[in-house]
Amino acid sequence: MSNSYLGSGSLGGLSTGISSAGYLKNLAEDLNNIAGFESDLGSQQGITTNVDWRARLRPKNGGQDLFWRGADPDAGPGTDYLLKPLFEAGGMVWQYTPDILVSAQVNYNQTDFHGQNYPVMTYKNTIPPAIPITSDFSANTVPEARYLLAVMHFCKVATKSFGGDAAVASGFYGTPPPVLLFEYLGSHGFNKVPVVVTSYSMNLPADVDYVPVATAVAGGETTYVPTVCNFQINLQPTYTPHKLRKRFDLQRFTTGKNYKDGFV
Repeated sequence: MSNSYLGSGSLGGLSTGISSAGYLKNLAEDLNNIAGFESDLGSQQGITTNVDWRARLRPKNGGQDLFWRGADPDAGPGTDYLLKPLFEAGGMVWQYTPDILVSAQVNYNQTDFHGQNYPVMTYKNTIPPAIPITSDFSANTVPEARYLLAVMHFCKVATKSFGGDAAVASGFYGTPPPVLLFEYLGSHGFNKVPVVVTSYSMNLPADVDYVPVATAVAGGETTYVPTVCNFQINLQPTYTPHKLRKRFDLQRFTTGKNYKDGFV
């Protein structure tokens, strides 16, 4: 028997030196196991049912009206405002699969002793992973161009705090930039992770076309956006001391049962 068909894992590890009858019996058992495995996969949520696992950044429900509309009483369902396309999409949803490099850090204090060959490392703290997200956005249609304009404005709003006389009059003076929720890949990926936008950059290239976008925010304006624009947004998870004290449980984190609390 030739050894050109060597299996491992789900194929059960076929090997040489067995009879033709034994080989066929093992192969039939392997195929049955694979069929059962595929049947189990087919019953999973997301395989036969729709699950939105796209990258999404959105404000928390309690402050979403203030974020999307700026608490403008005139910004009703029939009026135009810059962030309206993102509000209707349920947040800033990435058009294409983004490139994300997740990197975390554990800090230790190094204690050196005289005459010793090795230092002693004592644990200090763990810093949750930074989440830099890089992806292109495109404007091939008028709605996509309007959406891209909203994405540009989203980055500006998400990195601003309340200040000045207007903030004093409204009662929001001193309010920092908002804590947003980041979602991506499903339950055990990034599930409602509270984040702040620490920086962003957008590329406005010279070798692409720019298309006009009309808005009616102040009676009729036109803004030009590129047909292709590269964005990099850096997110940093942030948790309140109360949530860390009351809801973080390393044992539940290990089993994956507290994934809805947004810990990463």
